[in-house]
Formats: sequence, structure tokens, C-alpha cells
Amino acid sequence: MSPLSHFLLLIAAPLALGRALLDLHLPLFPEHPYPEKPYPEPPYPEPTPPPPELTCDKYGYLIQYAQLIRIDIDTGGYETVGTAIGDNSAVNALGYNPLDNLLYGYQGSTNQVIRIAADGSSSIAATLQNAAGYILGDFDAQGYYWVATQNAATWIKIDLRPGSPAYGQAVETGTTPSPGRSVADWVYVPIAGPYLWSVGANPIGGASLIRWGFATHQWEIIANYPGIDNGFGALYGINNGTIFASNNANGRIWAFSLLDNTQPYIASQGPPSGSNDGARCVANVEI
Repeated sequence: MSPLSHFLLLIAAPLALGRALLDLHLPLFPEHPYPEKPYPEPPYPEPTPPPPELTCDKYGYLIQYAQLIRIDIDTGGYETVGTAIGDNSAVNALGYNPLDNLLYGYQGSTNQVIRIAADGSSSIAATLQNAAGYILGDFDAQGYYWVATQNAATWIKIDLRPGSPAYGQAVETGTTPSPGRSVADWVYVPIAGPYLWSVGANPIGGASLIRWGFATHQWEIIANYPGIDNGFGALYGINNGTIFASNNANGRIWAFSLLDNTQPYIASQGPPSGSNDGARCVANVEI
């Protein structure tokens, strides 16, 4: 075969094959191989919406076992926001994250930190490595979640800054000697310095205003109040230098000034509660 004939044959063969395929009338888009599972048609399913945020309102939020309650600190009135939070087991160490306006708490049955939305729905934010029975909880202004066992005997700092590459991870842990008071919650109040504040039960009666330093990781006793209630399980901060403490047994909500020596006073009558903790958007200075 001459070189020219060989060249023409190379050109003709693909053309002949193409005509043969066209004669088969193969469809450009074959039928769905599984007609019982058709391709989705628009409109396509909407993505899951983000959880509804809180609005940095004036209310305190009380978790009682697995029930979320909103409390008007000024009047003592309250209403249930959600029930069966998480897996419907006890939630504690409640804190309000100022960076995303969501509540966070520790669910001991799963050793997980859960985020709680304005409607009471919840999702998992982090799983902790060591179960320790955390009951104290609040956030600093940078979005770090500080949780601790009773009296802060064991504490942990967790990164819950939205978008952080270390989100959900413990970035610092430690232990603290007992302050000689029974401490069940703490709150951060920016105007009152780099501390987590609490009202601890004094073993000889009454209560004590105490604070735990972010830098020192130690307790200081600021003032003793021998003639008032003790056994405060839920605390709420307000950035005018005041914390409100809810008494477990009788529900009375006491106000404590962090900036002067003003005597504590009963602000309102709230609900008695147990297996509880409290949180509030500290930036809202309305009562």
C-alpha cells in the first residue's frame, strides 16, 4: 500500500465509525438507571438553617436539670424556653457566649459541651477528654469558655470562638485550692476586672463574695455577709458591676455589688431550683 493510501485509510476509519454510532440513535443524555430514585428537580432542598441566636436581652437563663427557663431578674417572673435539652440529662456550667449569642452548657452523661439556641434546641460543640463533673461555667470577652468542678478544684479553658482553628479544644487546664467556701457557679463581669466572680456558702453561716483570677487561678475572699442566704446555684452578671445570685432553696434573687461595699439586697423572688446553673448576656445593663 502506498503512503498516500495508508494516510487516507487512517482518515476514513474514524469517520465511518462516527457514522455508525449516529445510526444507532444513542440518546445524548441516557435515562436515569434507577427511575424509582429520580434526579432531584429544582427547587433543591434548603440547607439546614443556623440555630436562632439570643438577642443579648435583659433576662437571666436558668438551666434546671434539662429544662431551660428565662427569668426576669427585676420581677422574678419566669417562663420555660425548652425542655429535654440535649439528651434530656442534667446540664450544668451554663454560659453565654458574647461572640455568637448562644448559650453553652456541660452535659455530664455524654461528657460534651452543648450549644443551646434561643428556642431551646441544642447541638454538640465539643467532647471533652476527661469527665470531671463540671458545674461552674461562663465566658470571657474573647469567647473562651471557663468551666470547673465545685470550688474550681479542677478547671478548664475551652476555645469556643466561632471560626477558630482550635474550636472546641481545651487550651488550658489546672487545679485551684479550695477557698473554704462552697462554690457552685461563677460569672465574668468585664467592668469588674479579669476575674470570675461567685457567691460562696460560708461553712459558719451566711455567704461570701469571692473572685477567681484569670491570671492567678486563685480565689480571693472579698467580703463576708453572715446574715444572708447561702446556697446560690445560679448567678447572672450585669456590666454595671452587679451580680445576681439565685438561692436554690427559696428562689430569692440577691444582688451583690462588685465595685463597692454596698450591702447585698433581695432583688426579686424567683423559682426555687436544684441541679441548676445560670447565665446572662453581661453586656445588657438593663434590669
